[in-house]
Amino acid sequence: MIVSRRLQSIFAGTLLCFGCATSAWSADLELGETLSLPECHSLGWVRENTQARDEKAWNGVLDEAKWGTPSPEQAVARNWSWSLTDEQWRAAVAAKGEGKREDVVFALWIPEGLATVKGLVVISGHGSGETLYRHAGLRAMARELGLGLFKFTGNPMQRGFWPRSLLDDRLRAFGKTSGHPELVNAPVFLYGHSNGTGFSAIYPASGDTRVWAWVSMRPGTTFQVYQPGAAKVPGLVIFGEDDDFLKRPSVAENLAVVPAMRKNHEALWGFAVEPKTGHGPGEKTWPLVFSFLRHSFAARVPAVADPAKEPVTLTELSTSSGYLGTNWDSAKGGFQDLATSPFGEFNGEKSSASWLINEAFAKDWRVFQREGEVK
Repeated sequence: MIVSRRLQSIFAGTLLCFGCATSAWSADLELGETLSLPECHSLGWVRENTQARDEKAWNGVLDEAKWGTPSPEQAVARNWSWSLTDEQWRAAVAAKGEGKREDVVFALWIPEGLATVKGLVVISGHGSGETLYRHAGLRAMARELGLGLFKFTGNPMQRGFWPRSLLDDRLRAFGKTSGHPELVNAPVFLYGHSNGTGFSAIYPASGDTRVWAWVSMRPGTTFQVYQPGAAKVPGLVIFGEDDDFLKRPSVAENLAVVPAMRKNHEALWGFAVEPKTGHGPGEKTWPLVFSFLRHSFAARVPAVADPAKEPVTLTELSTSSGYLGTNWDSAKGGFQDLATSPFGEFNGEKSSASWLINEAFAKDWRVFQREGEVK
């Protein structure tokens, strides 16, 4: 039943579009789809059935950091970086079975009047992803920059998935129905909250060249972030100071992951700690995410790029092209005024300091750490 031109109905396996046809007036385009997918696509299934257990025989990939004592409340496997081909995954499915099926709900939003989608913000609906997808601030920025929003929710995908072609398949299908075939070529910005980091941090490591940047919000398992294959894709990890997940196995261990990636792989990554907040982001958190989205889009996506014609070649960035920021000190806690400067002028330890994409974002990052809000 059609309730409104701005609403969509969702039926299993059917992609519906209301408000697509042209008329004397137009509206934002919204599409929805529900698919029944097996759990073998989920990252948890992949780890359980294709990766050797390493809790008791960890290979020490992060030993150079000074770790705290792991909490007995949670056993954590520390190495989430692995090589797995689609053929190996299919062999595991054939041997283990695909598992139970669950619904995955997809949603696409495109601002009215946008002829060509220049980029997509792809969001895991896990946790705060649902809020972000419908956030007025994000939609205003999408209108300004010519972006679409795409979200998926459901256990086979929302915490990370295999193979990565699942995303291409859905974007191709939505592109056909929406009249925007460029969706499959458009560069993407990724967002994942909690264990949704299994999508936003791990997907860029798969070799997809369309990811212009990614955010991990309050990672549920910070070791998901240690992805050498994604080192050259700008990334931002945002922790909550009072988040219980930050304390498992220890604050020191979790906060050392991004500096370790910076030191070992010259990762174009930084992290922020939001004082006096828990596992969920709030309204004061979003402006920092939006600032990172805006500035990374400008730095990585050429203004003349046209995904309607061909896949977009993103601009490669060097470590020396950005700014550096002094990392938040867990011993001090709370709000901190953290120095930032151009890479060549930074007086601290360059190899492990937070990498910040440009001067404007560095200013926002510093204000966020000092005052808790970018105004």
